[in-house]
Amino acid sequence: MIFLALSYCSNRWNYIVIHHSAGSYGNIEHLQDIHDQRQSKEPIHAISYHYIIGNGNGLEDGKIDSDLRKKYNLWGVHLTKNNWNLNFRGLGICLIGNLDHKEMTQKQYESLLRLTKQLMKKYDIDLKNVAFHGKLDGEATKCSGKYFPYNRFKEELNNQ
Repeated sequence: MIFLALSYCSNRWNYIVIHHSAGSYGNIEHLQDIHDQRQSKEPIHAISYHYIIGNGNGLEDGKIDSDLRKKYNLWGVHLTKNNWNLNFRGLGICLIGNLDHKEMTQKQYESLLRLTKQLMKKYDIDLKNVAFHGKLDGEATKCSGKYFPYNRFKEELNNQ
């Protein structure tokens, strides 16, 4: 019953926020465990994001996966309280890997580009509402990483 109350407004998505996991390994189970440890008071056993994209270490390179947050259109917990509104209205996508240390794989990039374009079309999300965690006001993080190709990504989204 709790999921029915929480899953309303599937058309509320107005933003997409891109993240990196900052760890070299990851899959749904691993990120669920991390979420449970870091946000133990949140009642939902799920990852913080709506989607993750594997790097070949824990999840196949370029594979897109999701769990309860996407299945039931639940709010995310991928941003701080400074951006609580974007947790509620923004889809979180997390690339497995530490993009402060190395670039994402080509398959990850292609999957991220494809997924972001699909979500933009499905929910009528404007390019200006595709954001990066560390570039949002109020967020003190290096996420999405210094090796994220910000300009290239935005240019390729713009050329849909």
